[in-house]
Amino acid sequence: MLLNISMLIVFIYTVLCIMYVQMNRHILANMTGTVVAMTTGLMSNLTIGVILGMLFPQNLVVSTGISILFCFLIGYLIGRPLSLLAVVEGIGGGIMGGVHGAMLGEMIPRRQWDVMLFIMDAMYIAVTALVIYLIHDRKHQQEEPTAAVGTMKEKKGDFTMAPVRTSFWMIYIVLPVIVLCVAAWLGHSPSIGEPSSPGHDMHSM
Repeated sequence: MLLNISMLIVFIYTVLCIMYVQMNRHILANMTGTVVAMTTGLMSNLTIGVILGMLFPQNLVVSTGISILFCFLIGYLIGRPLSLLAVVEGIGGGIMGGVHGAMLGEMIPRRQWDVMLFIMDAMYIAVTALVIYLIHDRKHQQEEPTAAVGTMKEKKGDFTMAPVRTSFWMIYIVLPVIVLCVAAWLGHSPSIGEPSSPGHDMHSM
């Protein structure tokens, strides 16, 4: 159950990030755009790679190959509204995350899948939240009234951060984490008495 929830979360949040970048592409120039593309591509494909490694156990070629396809797709979609440099950064970061994620998902024993999925999903939600807040902060700085420019020049060392909307972050972060906790509890409870799958607890070279 947690595996299905994880796939749904990655799909929804990646689409949200791509749409948010598309809506605010005019303020994501130079370094900010490349950081957004690289971070989103890396975290999305790292989580996707872990999921694929669990879906295709003992078949690292298939999980890595599919993960690389997602790397090119997500990297292109997240970087296309910005620049060619952002596309390259998104694809490069995505390949690194996807390949490592597939290996990590392959190495995790089946009885520890829920713990690893919860950690990856929580980290993915937190990082994408930071990316969205970064875009929101740049948008806030762009929309500041011109009348305040003079006062801002007098305070060169002061930087005003964008306001945090509690209702949005409660929905974006807290609600999915609660869903993950419930899914992990429901999915793990029936399998307490089940024996672990032999041969998958340790990978030896």
